[in-house]
Amino acid sequence: MKSGMRAMIAISVLITARLVATATAAPAITDASGQWFCQPDDPHHPQIQIDFVEDAYRRCDQHICSIYALSPVESVGDNIRITFGDGGVLNAPVNGARYTETVTVGDTSIVSRGVCEFRSLDDLYIESTQVPERARL
Repeated sequence: MKSGMRAMIAISVLITARLVATATAAPAITDASGQWFCQPDDPHHPQIQIDFVEDAYRRCDQHICSIYALSPVESVGDNIRITFGDGGVLNAPVNGARYTETVTVGDTSIVSRGVCEFRSLDDLYIESTQVPERARL
């Protein structure tokens, strides 16, 4: 019985340590891991997904997603810069909290601003293994 109790305590300590490490580690876009989902302030502008898992930069509106190769994240002072396509640039602080995206086509520039949220690889794995309730037999 004592060895079973010790094993339970050891498992509890490991789980607690994992939760503390996860809670205290602030995600940084410069880590180049997981995915970042960005919501524009203006709902008419596309949503953005920065996908370090598949090395893709996605701009999605209600009809289509445009997918670009993900460029390396560049550090610019306290911010980062990601370039995509022929005329796109995303600037954000390292924590990705607020972003500014500029897309230039010819002489016209479209500027979009919004908020980004980090999704870790652990979050993505958990979501991909979950089965919707109605699909269970």
